[in-house]
Amino acid sequence: MTLRNAVIAFFLILAAVVVTKTGRDQTPRPVGGITGTLCSISPQRVTLRDGNLVAGAEFHCDSPGPDRLALTVRLQRSTDAGWTTIAQQAFTTAKGETLRSVPASRRTRQVSAVCQAGVYRTAAEWSVNGGRTGTALGSERRNPCR
Repeated sequence: MTLRNAVIAFFLILAAVVVTKTGRDQTPRPVGGITGTLCSISPQRVTLRDGNLVAGAEFHCDSPGPDRLALTVRLQRSTDAGWTTIAQQAFTTAKGETLRSVPASRRTRQVSAVCQAGVYRTAAEWSVNGGRTGTALGSERRNPCR
């Protein structure tokens, strides 16, 4: 095969890839048969309340809400070996409980631990209808116990 033929073959393959990719239906497919179920999870910055560190995550989903939203909130502390979870809890919620119209206080899940010096963050993991999953990390907070 000559260089000219190789270049022509490359561009033919590239054109075929572009044509097949752009003609594909890009419509998002719902998980679990529910149309429009997109959820957003926002880890909150670690705060101090009554001598305890508090890590929280707020969520909201598009209507009608998922059949099941599973959320695990973790309070993590930075160590020489990386991030260590010092408190965590798993939560589940569904449908109307996840909608933006519900007050934020009812769409927030929190964990806490006794305050100690260090660098902390909130980590949140979730799954929607047992399918789509995600992870989000909050901003770091140094020595919030002061």
